[in-house]
Amino acid sequence: MFYWVIYDISSNKTRNKIASKCKNYGMRRIQKSAFAGELTRNKSEMLSQEVKEVITESTDCVFIMPTCEQCFKCKEIVGHLDEESIRKKDFIIIGKNEPN
Repeated sequence: MFYWVIYDISSNKTRNKIASKCKNYGMRRIQKSAFAGELTRNKSEMLSQEVKEVITESTDCVFIMPTCEQCFKCKEIVGHLDEESIRKKDFIIIGKNEPN
């Protein structure tokens, strides 16, 4: 299943650990605090457990959300997406920002 990992973490060190864990599970960065990728249910539970071991601040938050293919196809991108700028970074673009 396709999963999103989206986080709001205050510490750079903790943020980097979460990003590293996501990459270790084969997820790809799509924004500064967002990863996406295919995971089995077992792998998502393992990632969740590893994230729980890293989070230390009570204000930190990590979402690990499954998304079915049909739901993902219904996505909407609002605003300007500078695809060239994103391609130069460690990001990927999933979907396409189509003109109205």
